[in-house]
Formats: sequence, C-alpha cells, structure tokens
Amino acid sequence: MSLKPVLFVSHIDVVPATEGVSSEWSRPPYGGEIFDNYIYGRGAMDLKFTVIALLEAVDELVKSGWAQPERTLYLAFGHDEEVGGDRGAATMASLLASRGVTLDFVVDEGGPILVDGLPSLLLQIALMGTAEKGFNSIIANVSGKGGHAMAPPTDHSTVPASMSALVWSVDQHPPATHLVPPVTHFMKALAPACPNPVLRFVLSHCENRFLGYLLAKLLARSSANTAAVVRTTVGVTRMNAGTADNVLPDTGAVLFNFRLLPGHSLDYPLQYLQKHLSSLSGKVKLQQAGGQKAREATPVSSPSSEQFNIVARAIYETVHPEQGIVVAPHLMTGASDSRHYLDITANGVYRFFPLFMNLTAGDVSRVHGIDERIKVDDFLQAIKVYFRMIQLACGDRNASSGTNTRQT
Repeated sequence: MSLKPVLFVSHIDVVPATEGVSSEWSRPPYGGEIFDNYIYGRGAMDLKFTVIALLEAVDELVKSGWAQPERTLYLAFGHDEEVGGDRGAATMASLLASRGVTLDFVVDEGGPILVDGLPSLLLQIALMGTAEKGFNSIIANVSGKGGHAMAPPTDHSTVPASMSALVWSVDQHPPATHLVPPVTHFMKALAPACPNPVLRFVLSHCENRFLGYLLAKLLARSSANTAAVVRTTVGVTRMNAGTADNVLPDTGAVLFNFRLLPGHSLDYPLQYLQKHLSSLSGKVKLQQAGGQKAREATPVSSPSSEQFNIVARAIYETVHPEQGIVVAPHLMTGASDSRHYLDITANGVYRFFPLFMNLTAGDVSRVHGIDERIKVDDFLQAIKVYFRMIQLACGDRNASSGTNTRQT
C-alpha cells in the first residue's frame, strides 16, 4: 500500500453519574435505555456513541463487499481520555511508533454539528477542530507575617489579603485578545454563507489587522465560550491558606490554570503573572505546578489539505444536505486523545464527531450532565457519516455513500 495509514480515535471511558434514588436522571444513567426515540445513558454523547458508530460503519463496509482498501485503517479506543489518556492513547501511540508506523492523518472527537446554526447564520454548521489550546498551571506561593487572629493587621498585609489582591488583579486584567488561526479560518469559512453583506465582508476580511482587532474585542465580550477562542485564558482552580480558626496563616498558595492560544509559549503564564506582582514584591514566588503535563497548543492542521477535504466531503455528502451545511475549522478549547498521536502523524489531526447538537434546546448541558442522550435517528446517521468517511479516506472515492444500517 502506497498511502500512509489513517487513524480514527475514540474513547470508552466516561465521567461518573449518580445512580439510585438520589439521581436526577429521568432514565437510568448506565441503562442504555431507549425512550421516546432517544438513547439515554452516560456516554451517549461523550463518547461511546462514536465507538459503536465506527465499529458499525466498518461492519457495514465489510458486509457490503468493500474492496481492498488502499491504505491501512486503524481504530484506537482509549480507556482514560477523561483523565488525560496517559495509559490509553499515549501507550497506543508509543506502540505504533515502536512499530515504525507513520500516520497520514487522524480523526478524533472534536466539533459537533450545530443543527440550529449560529446567530445570523441559520444553517447547520459542522465544526472541525484543527487545533487544541495548550495547558499550563502555575502555583503562586504567598508568604507573610502570621499571628493571632484576635488582632489582625489593618494594612491589608495578611497572606489572604495578598492572595486576594493577586487574584483580583488577574481577574481585572486578563491576557490580551488575539485573532489567530484556526479562528480566522472559521470566520472565512462562514463568510460566504452569511446573509448580512456587512458581516460577510467583515468575516471574509478578518485577517485585516484593524478588523481582526475589533472582532477579537467583540468576541471577548460576547460570552465565556467566545472569549476562550480569542485569548489565552486563566482561571483560579485552587486556593489554600491556614489550618486553624484562630491563627493568621503565614503561607498560602493560589493555582492558576492557563489554556494557551496557538503562538503562546509555555513561558507566557510566568511572564503574564510577573506583571501582577509589582505591589506584592517579595511576598510571592511562582513555580510550575505538578499534575497534568504542561503543553503548548497543537499545530494548526491545514483547512485546505486533501485530508481536511476528505472529512469535509463525507459530511457534505451525508448530513442532510438539503438543509444546508457549512464545514468550518475551529479552535478546540479542551483536549482530546489525538494530541498523543501528533509525533507520528504526517498531515494533520482533524477533530470532528457526528454529534447533532441543538444549542437552543440546551444539548450542551447534557454532555457530562443530567440525562445525557442522543436521538436514535442521529446515531444511525453518525454511522453513515463514518461509513462514507472511511470509504473516502481509504481510497474508494466513487463508491456510493449509502449504508444498509439496521433500524432499531
């Protein structure tokens, strides 16, 4: 086979769900129950449905008399993605590397299909993640004078006061906004479908320095989700100080978690925090946190490559084309198992899964939430999407995109 292998990634682990009488679920969270044309259960959206849909798609391809594929197809299902993937995807990537395998491209979970579109763009949007933000956590260790709590200082010099001042400064002065790929790729992909001529012009010229600056500022103020794609974000995830009710602590610690934009190095969090320490001279020392390994944002995969077009073509051909759909690159603010395969991948990682999500109906809150579910029809459609995607990826470009997926 002359073509490098392709890898489809998913994971079988899920986050916990409360069972029994204390559960808020309307159906058993681990029952896999079909009710009112929905499949209920933890993993119905994240992410067991893609494991099953991929296996069903391969099964249907074999049953259809699929000819010899032009490349090797790998399916890799991790068991610990929700906690970093170090024992699942990382181990599988190491195994493939030890065998000398170089992948052409990888398809993993990522952007869903927004069935109700976005404001000013009322058609389906398939989001394909072409990059993931980076990750770094920094601990600020704060020291000061302790003492008895019966007479605390009045000059705001206590350790808790210094911690609060640092957190307030960071909260009031977040990292600067920037419009970078793949966010610019996202805007340019949406521009042709935008009915408003002014907005269409602005989106199509988002790489203009002035327009890009304005768009980034607008997105930063619109919502937490849009702000996260135009700046490196920083959030306080832990604060510790004191051990007794009547003693002023002489040490404390604040953990700042950064999600890095493409282009920001691992040094950026330290440089950023240093600017907030001027009024706390000598009281704060910064150090790298342990736990999850720090990493920069992943490389941005090309939205004009043959590999991107394979995934996009499968979507265009199978996802209710009569309703209109746009495939748009986007920046993932979370992480996926795909990052573990970057070192053995030649032509990019494309993060998309055929999950039909209705923002208006509140589907987002069901992911890792109460009453996680997927429509039976949408699950069957996901099989068709993967069926066609695998056909195209493995060289069978002219075959029919139809399947005979059994009905439930």
